[in-house]
Amino acid sequence: MTRHFSGARLRASRKAAGVSIELLAVIISRSAYSVLEYERGRVTPPIDVLAAIADALGRKVEDLLEERDAAQSESERAA
Repeated sequence: MTRHFSGARLRASRKAAGVSIELLAVIISRSAYSVLEYERGRVTPPIDVLAAIADALGRKVEDLLEERDAAQSESERAA
């Protein structure tokens, strides 16, 4: 099992914190479009941005990750 960024976990954490996409974007100095792409799972944020997101939402970086087995990760890379 490996751990990967989860856009769904980001979205759930952001909503639970009551933070809009626009506000989170301002806090982490990124565009709202970038935050939306992170949430959709199309883009993985760099580690420094991931840490800033976690801090802004009062979470640990680990809360924004999910575990995947090696076969699942490999099939996603091939797609």
